[in-house]
Amino acid sequence: MEQSRRRGFIAVTAGISAIVAIGLTSGTTRLSAQTNSKPEVSAGSKACVECHKKHNPALVMEWERSRHAVQGIGCADCHGASEGEPDAWKHEGTWVSTLVTPRDCGTCHDREVAEFSRSHHARAGEILASLDNVLAEKIAGLPGNNADAVNGCLQCHGSIIRFERDAKGQIVHTGKENRPVISPETWPNSGMGRLNPDGSKGSCHACHSRHSFEAKLSRSPENCGKCHMGPDHPQIEIYNESKHGIAFYANRDKMALDKEGDWVLGRDYSAAPTCATCHLSSYLTPDGEVKANNHDVGERISWTLRPVISTKLNQVVYTDGFKEDIPATRALPRIGDSIPTIENFVENEKLTARTVRRAVAKIVTWDQRRANMKGACASCHSGTFVDGFYQQFDSLVGLYNTKFAIPAQKIMDDLKSDSVLKADAPFEHRVQWVFWELWHHEGRRARHGASMMGPDYTHWHGMYEVSKHFYTEFLPAVVEAAEKQSPAMGKKYAQRVAEMLTQPEHRWMEGLSPAEAEALRKAYKERYNQ
Repeated sequence: MEQSRRRGFIAVTAGISAIVAIGLTSGTTRLSAQTNSKPEVSAGSKACVECHKKHNPALVMEWERSRHAVQGIGCADCHGASEGEPDAWKHEGTWVSTLVTPRDCGTCHDREVAEFSRSHHARAGEILASLDNVLAEKIAGLPGNNADAVNGCLQCHGSIIRFERDAKGQIVHTGKENRPVISPETWPNSGMGRLNPDGSKGSCHACHSRHSFEAKLSRSPENCGKCHMGPDHPQIEIYNESKHGIAFYANRDKMALDKEGDWVLGRDYSAAPTCATCHLSSYLTPDGEVKANNHDVGERISWTLRPVISTKLNQVVYTDGFKEDIPATRALPRIGDSIPTIENFVENEKLTARTVRRAVAKIVTWDQRRANMKGACASCHSGTFVDGFYQQFDSLVGLYNTKFAIPAQKIMDDLKSDSVLKADAPFEHRVQWVFWELWHHEGRRARHGASMMGPDYTHWHGMYEVSKHFYTEFLPAVVEAAEKQSPAMGKKYAQRVAEMLTQPEHRWMEGLSPAEAEALRKAYKERYNQ
């Protein structure tokens, strides 16, 4: 695909003069909106506006109040295309595309797009090869009907944009303008990691909703909560429970959410942090300098809380800008080492992978990443407070790992080694379902709850559920699955579970000591008179 289709299009319109006039450089865009001025756009964009005022009046109204409109950036500057691109068609004499990709936005916002393109957000669409998608397509779906994945998973994670094709594999076009038909299974989609026909990954309007692109929307926690919510990663619910969330909703009017340009904690607002504050936005350092924002959402994250077992994360940065997280349990490479890396990409509208050797340019250790997050915390909290929080958070993750996740994973691995479980049948037995929810739902809730100071999600929605299901569902289901293979295998795992329960951390099942039981009886008597 052409990488410069928007650049080429802008060059042949009057739009480029407007862009130069407002000082857009090859660096990150910093616009200065003049809210009382009338939008001045290229001739091509003017024609779009006049027509769409009749057909999509609300859409045009949204654009008109945007900073893009004020600065003379119109429809053609973003939607312009080049002949020969798969998503392009000639509309009213001009080549256009419905899709606006990060590559298009990068014409002006090059730093932001470069940072985003190296982030976990940009890779969100790679869930297509995960167990999450197996659940949606195979278990909740029908052969030839992926409606659950299309309407659920892919709307947050992003789909591969595909086209309708004829029997010869050619893209189907329709109407007098010969418009290419995008598959309705893949469009509309503004998923964070959408895989686009031009080879780019992501969708900027997943956060910066079109066509007003308001800063206050992308800075608000509800925006992140569209995807970061629910039983497996309830960050928005945890945030709402936390002191941070309570402070935000009580003081939204003090948050300067509409401020143009940089939005700096400690200078422009102080009432509360949002998701963007901690993970993306600028803050003041102790010497008064501004720590710049960063569209790589994982830069300040020191733990991974997603997999079965959490690990601290070091980051390897390669000479071409590609980044890779590696567990702190693995040895770090050296600067200059040539490392084979796995890169996912789309070929023939299918997700595939290739190995690329890259030279290591930089190592960012987990404690350096944590220091970056602590820098944001320090705008509001003392070092003692911040260090105490991290000690509490680390202890919860360590507890979850040690008592439940590591033993459970070991049992599941051994069940596979003993051919009780098949590698290609991930949800054949009840134990696999229980194990999935143990870490993917309950374990994540506990860890995320602790990471964002949400006590109810840490305990009642988290560790309580982990504990209950580990003892009352997971361990019995282990024996049940083993017995289905043979009585001898069932006996082997029953003995293993019994031995596990004799270990100190599990011996609570034998009951409370007489002193503990008496103290509990007295407490209930005093509190409830029972």
